[in-house]
Amino acid sequence: MDYSYKEFIEVLNLGSEVHFIYRDENYYIGHGTGKFMFWKFYDSASEIIGEDIEDLFEKVKLDWKLIKEV
Repeated sequence: MDYSYKEFIEVLNLGSEVHFIYRDENYYIGHGTGKFMFWKFYDSASEIIGEDIEDLFEKVKLDWKLIKEV
């Protein structure tokens, strides 16, 4: 399913989890224990935690770009 960036944020803020593929790599964004999390599958060192989705998206970069730019 294709999402606009705004819809992507709304879905995550409503409590959904997102699994996506970018450049043949699998990624996950979700939340638990009151924080939002991002990681690349099978790479525990890639985990990034944010206080909210905006904070998380300021920290996550793919190909040296913010998710919003990708």
